[in-house]
Amino acid sequence: MMGKPRRSTFRTRLEEMIASLRHNIVTGKLQPGEYLPSELILAEQYSLSKNSIRKGLNQLLAQEMIEKVPRVGTRVVGAGLCEKQTLKFGYYPTLTMEANLLQLVDTFKKKNPHIELQMIPLSSSFFSQNMQEVMERDALDVLTLNLQNYEAFTDAGAVEDILEPLQPREGVYSFLLRPFSNAGHLYVQPFTFSPIILCYNKDHFREVNLPEPDSSWNWNDVQRTALALSQKHERFGLFFHLQSINRWPLFLLQNKVVFERDEQGKLILDDNEPFRESMRLSLQLFKGLNPESSYLSEQDSDCEMYFMQQKASMIVTSYYSLNHLRKAGFDYDIAPLPYSEEARTQLVMIGLALNKNSNRKQAAQALINFLLSDETQLQIRRHTLSLPSVKAIAEWSGQEEISRPSRFMMYRDIIPTFRLYSDMNVTFRELETMRRIFKLYWAKLDDFETVFQRLKEALQQDELG
Repeated sequence: MMGKPRRSTFRTRLEEMIASLRHNIVTGKLQPGEYLPSELILAEQYSLSKNSIRKGLNQLLAQEMIEKVPRVGTRVVGAGLCEKQTLKFGYYPTLTMEANLLQLVDTFKKKNPHIELQMIPLSSSFFSQNMQEVMERDALDVLTLNLQNYEAFTDAGAVEDILEPLQPREGVYSFLLRPFSNAGHLYVQPFTFSPIILCYNKDHFREVNLPEPDSSWNWNDVQRTALALSQKHERFGLFFHLQSINRWPLFLLQNKVVFERDEQGKLILDDNEPFRESMRLSLQLFKGLNPESSYLSEQDSDCEMYFMQQKASMIVTSYYSLNHLRKAGFDYDIAPLPYSEEARTQLVMIGLALNKNSNRKQAAQALINFLLSDETQLQIRRHTLSLPSVKAIAEWSGQEEISRPSRFMMYRDIIPTFRLYSDMNVTFRELETMRRIFKLYWAKLDDFETVFQRLKEALQQDELG
């Protein structure tokens, strides 16, 4: 006959129950107002007596996480007197506009008073360092990552040693998961996304009696229309921040450029005629247009600034950047990006990652769960012009809170044209080398063959700084 279970067994089961309930309350799996299972069900679930269950519940009661409701049951109150934790959240400052991030964070703090969020804005220099050393030094718990910054982690070595694998959020657009996955594991939870698109001033088109852009437009149509829009008007027909990593590679993608590599893994440029043609097109597009536009454009947001001032009739932009136009006092709309060889556009994404070495993983996961929750994703959909990653929320229809272009939902029709720069078998660092060297070509200070030869030498010498 078996003897009675040792006291340590009961103690372990009791501690397991308390820890499990506390975790579910702290992370929001059990929301305030919900009722716990009955004492009988908990006793069966954890193989404990009803007296032991009451002892465990009394601990949560003392911490003001639950309350007894006479003749009804045990109701969740919240985190109560649970020990306060401080989370370090590294974020892109642009998200304060693109996702109303500060308001979202305020809501999270109210729901989770036991978690103190330390907001740390991330600069470009942050990702130019050794990521493993930086994560250990700065001890970020959660951080936002786009595709090129995620590449900084994969370049640092084994991404699984730096970032915690995450369970994909059900309902996220499937095409957003692959870019943030490695060896079958997801390391960045998709948060928001955007294709690159064309935005235009409808009033300017009416003034010159021109048809508006549609999905059949190529870059010749844009160039011809831009000339007509700017003629006799002090404005840019087309404004395009060519040097952006999310802009000039469009010509490569549309010309179906795919790079080959030699035995040392370096790019092969010789005999790559699609690459040559793409770079020539990137300059020819502006032939006959305002030459000073290249000097006035220092960053992507310059396009929206001149568009808001109605100094530009068409701009190449993203849904993220449309947030600059929330208070536009004129009629504007969007269209698919014009194409050269094939209709393709670049996909831009921002996700959320968890530091594998964080000491506050439960609280960090609670933050990620909150930002991916239906409630939060709907806040982004209703109050910004950005696209949330959850399909059902992005495609929500209802009473709009802000003014939107009439073709806002156009992105659904062009999903088959979405591409990533990695589809060309090229890295962000290599694209940055190309951009740096081709600046003189775009400024017409060097001819194509000169900069092409300089690029070959740089890539062979691995001058990727």
